[in-house]
Amino acid sequence: MTHYAWTIKTHGRRDIEKVTTLPELYDILQMLKLPGTAPPFWLTIDPWRDKIPGHGHYAHNEGGSDEWSLIWTKVDYGPGDGA
Repeated sequence: MTHYAWTIKTHGRRDIEKVTTLPELYDILQMLKLPGTAPPFWLTIDPWRDKIPGHGHYAHNEGGSDEWSLIWTKVDYGPGDGA
């Protein structure tokens, strides 16, 4: 199963850094109830596909406390995969 190392940065909270699958990341986004969270398919859209495959960045920028960002990168192995 594909795993991603990712970081969520939000206003007024500590950064959250983990290695999970995309469904697990989406579950965490839903639990955080961040403004502007889109359906999970946007996590697989890679605007830099030709330059850096498997990496991505999303920023929700509405100003003030509603700003947050997510950056992710595909990793070869996830927790417990025996890397």
